Amino acid sequence: MKKLILSLCALFWLSFMWAQNTVRFSGSEAATIGVCIVDLATGKTVISHNAEKVFIPASVMKCITSAAVVESLNPSESPFTTVVSAYGHIENNVLDGNVVVTGGGDPTLGSRHIGSPSRFIDAAVEWIRGQGIDSIAGDVIVVPDIYPSLGVSPYWLLEDIAWEYGAGLYGFNWHDNSFSMKVSSEGVESLSPKIDGLEVVCDVRKGSRGNVMAMRGEDSYRLYVYGNITGESYSSRYSMPYPHMVFRDVFVDALADSGVGCSEEPIETDELISESPMLWKSPSCDDILRAMMFKSDNLYAEGMLRALTLSGDDHSVDCALAVEKRCLEALGLNLSGMKIADGSGLAVTNRLSPAFLARMLTVMGKGKNAGVYKKLFPIVGKEGTVRSLLAKTRLTGRLALKSGSMSGVLCYAGYKLDSGGRPTHAVVIMVNGFTCRGAEVRRAISNYLLSVF
Repeated sequence: MKKLILSLCALFWLSFMWAQNTVRFSGSEAATIGVCIVDLATGKTVISHNAEKVFIPASVMKCITSAAVVESLNPSESPFTTVVSAYGHIENNVLDGNVVVTGGGDPTLGSRHIGSPSRFIDAAVEWIRGQGIDSIAGDVIVVPDIYPSLGVSPYWLLEDIAWEYGAGLYGFNWHDNSFSMKVSSEGVESLSPKIDGLEVVCDVRKGSRGNVMAMRGEDSYRLYVYGNITGESYSSRYSMPYPHMVFRDVFVDALADSGVGCSEEPIETDELISESPMLWKSPSCDDILRAMMFKSDNLYAEGMLRALTLSGDDHSVDCALAVEKRCLEALGLNLSGMKIADGSGLAVTNRLSPAFLARMLTVMGKGKNAGVYKKLFPIVGKEGTVRSLLAKTRLTGRLALKSGSMSGVLCYAGYKLDSGGRPTHAVVIMVNGFTCRGAEVRRAISNYLLSVF
């Protein structure tokens, strides 16, 4: 009994000392800092500081999306299918009809993050030639209608949606729904892939400090790029309007390169020439989630949130969020006071508490899918967006964390690992409202974790 009392006193004192040693940085007294660390073996909270307050989580929201998908879908199965069909009839190797590509919401088509970007187009061209077609008298038609047309969340900021990280999710997605562009004070120097109809209004100037901004309405073909650049030119990636139309042009060019011409004049017909259209399966849920968590890809996150609806008839964001909520509640989690507006965390209206995240991490870390879920988190000092966090310290490789950042927001959530890579603690640190450089807050969090563990 004496030993038990001494152990409890030691744990209390250690928890008290840890709680006093909060994250400190320039201006931290004006910021809001929340910490919650839970011992997975006992389920006891060992550190709690502002744990019940709600914070903007940024990309830490992807931990929630991942949990719902892991619990709801088979991790090894492909959630998305894209269909390539031919309609009309073939005579003398000429398709008197159209090739129709029907989107299934796959965010990975032509993506730089999983496999080769050209794999889908190469396979589609090969399938068409395999039907005995070397000329299309009609057109290539891309159908993106599986999802409602609005791709971006109404909760995203206008200044975000012009950039690649603010690209919307559509029924047909292509090339990460983004393009690369180099600009200078002389205007646009290069742009890939080509986007017919895009008008770039460029007003960048050379200055002592770089600060480039971009604006584009979701349905607009006019992109404004302005501000100061420090070098001769500036390169970045931007979201594309109507990705299914960009894909169509690239696909028609690929067909032409393979010797299959296209008149680009649609022919009215509903006669399917083959009972076996090409069914293109996406990577598995597990592969997409892992790329999403390691690269913090917002498009993948929105795609996986929407994947929760694919077994039903309603594929709206509201339906997906309702499915996710039911999944979290089935895990015994109380969402009272929490606000979940999207799958990626880009919505500034999202609100999560460190305690809620720690409870979810604890449940997932001890549940039937614990092995699958834990592997989605990149290892600090080694992988993903936490490659530089705690690098070359004694905690390198001993934490698996998802990071989340936006202006004035820096958060981490995940697991402390033992020497064998097994999770021992759920760890959540959330900082909102700081005005110093993010690198300073990141160093402060690193120092705090080193003091705790």
